[in-house]
Amino acid sequence: MRRIAVLLALAALGGVVASLAWRWWTAPPRARAETLAAAAAAVPAQADGLVVIAEPDRALRWLARRPQALALLALAAPEADAALPQMRALLAALARDARGPLAVWWRGPDVAAAAPVGAAAARAIGDLAAIEGVPLRATPGAGDVTVATASAAALLDGGGGPGPRDGTPPELAALARRGARWWRVEAGRNRLELVSGVPPELLPAAGPSVVTTDDLAALAALLGSGNGLPHVPARLAIAGDDWALALPTTTLSPQVQRLLSLAGDAPAGAGVRLWRGVLGDLWVAPPPDFAVASRPELLAAVAGAPPAGEAGAVRGADLATACVRVADALEGVPWLGARVATLRRAAPLAASLRLARWRITPAGGRILLEW
Repeated sequence: MRRIAVLLALAALGGVVASLAWRWWTAPPRARAETLAAAAAAVPAQADGLVVIAEPDRALRWLARRPQALALLALAAPEADAALPQMRALLAALARDARGPLAVWWRGPDVAAAAPVGAAAARAIGDLAAIEGVPLRATPGAGDVTVATASAAALLDGGGGPGPRDGTPPELAALARRGARWWRVEAGRNRLELVSGVPPELLPAAGPSVVTTDDLAALAALLGSGNGLPHVPARLAIAGDDWALALPTTTLSPQVQRLLSLAGDAPAGAGVRLWRGVLGDLWVAPPPDFAVASRPELLAAVAGAPPAGEAGAVRGADLATACVRVADALEGVPWLGARVATLRRAAPLAASLRLARWRITPAGGRILLEW
């Protein structure tokens, strides 16, 4: 009996040790805010944007389980996608061997990165840069070598710019800048939060997924499909296969108003009309604002005054459904094959994200991803 008790105790202890080791291995990255700010201040001031990442090796493990977070970087530097294949091996080597924060910055279509590494790693990364044909500069320091590499040598020139002016928490997962706006990044096991300036209130998590924008065309262009859309405020709601769209300040032409007036009265009442057309049954809200929905209940989700700034509360399941529906609609267009494939790859990734909420105003911003 004593032997069995000892074995059980050892098994329990082994389980605790394994659990603690796993929690340490999968913990989010974190470093002193002033350390990240110092690395950001060394980035050339002419960069369009930058991100300084704490504990790059740990950050890679964290991102491997939450790749949806990389979409924020793609949105911040959409033109730099073309340079990433050329830089991928060097970025991976810097992240693996870094002895401090990893700084990544971009300007137009070009990307650069820098990190302190050991002398042996600096030589290996230099050899890799020579093979890849990528510019590299190495600056010896106190015990480490700061290695900087870029897809264009011009990104390595110039002095550093000023850091963030507002206060920051003692520790951060990353520090980022896009244009003149600084973002403080905090990571948890199942959340990622970015805060800038005075953080505004987020949209409520209850109800259907909602996106509001000051400029419909600009928002769509950021997602790569803004051609032909008007520069007007808009609200969009999604709930599974159903949707609603409102253009609060849009005045419809007399011809369109007459056309919609021919629609029959809907059971929803309050002036809502049912339009049967090529898009199926649509419910149209009464003037003066234009709103249309696939289900009358969703009209309430897009009602109200024109939105201020950019905001949203989107469930991953709704986003995944939207990706699949748009991909199905574009399937037959030959020149959009690459976009269709991207949407289909994005659908399962979006589905594993529980909720994304954001609000960006001139005074500040807040972005929250939850898994």
